[in-house]
Amino acid sequence: MDGLTNPTTLSISTALQRISVAGYKLTAPRTAVIDAAATYNGSFSAAQLDSTLRARGQPLGDASLFRTLKLFTDIGVMQRIHGIDDCHRYILSTEHHAHRVVCTSCGDIAEFAECGLDTMMRTLEAQTGYHIVDHLLELFGVCPRCHNARSIA
Repeated sequence: MDGLTNPTTLSISTALQRISVAGYKLTAPRTAVIDAAATYNGSFSAAQLDSTLRARGQPLGDASLFRTLKLFTDIGVMQRIHGIDDCHRYILSTEHHAHRVVCTSCGDIAEFAECGLDTMMRTLEAQTGYHIVDHLLELFGVCPRCHNARSIA
């Protein structure tokens, strides 16, 4: 696992500050979503977040929850992880550009910074005429803990 790290997520206060700096009000529902999201060590689905909010007595409703998740991903407070099972997952955003390996069993995440795509992107720019401004790389597998549990079973 050389070069892989656990993601360093935003602190709750930094996330709330980003919302305010982006020009949005710090409403009780937005604060509740950030507080609930901060309880997860790895990625989480909208359904899991909804369940946490309901258990805390702070239900949002589907439309409000998805609007809030979209807003937070748009302003960089959260990042959306594209899941293999066609279910998007979310994490509180990291402070830096990173790529992820996501466990398909437990949702745990390991991050890595160097993806080796820089040379390929320059080649693609030359071939296509596009100016590439960003990229996304997510890999999926089974984390060591889940792999070991499968081997034991």
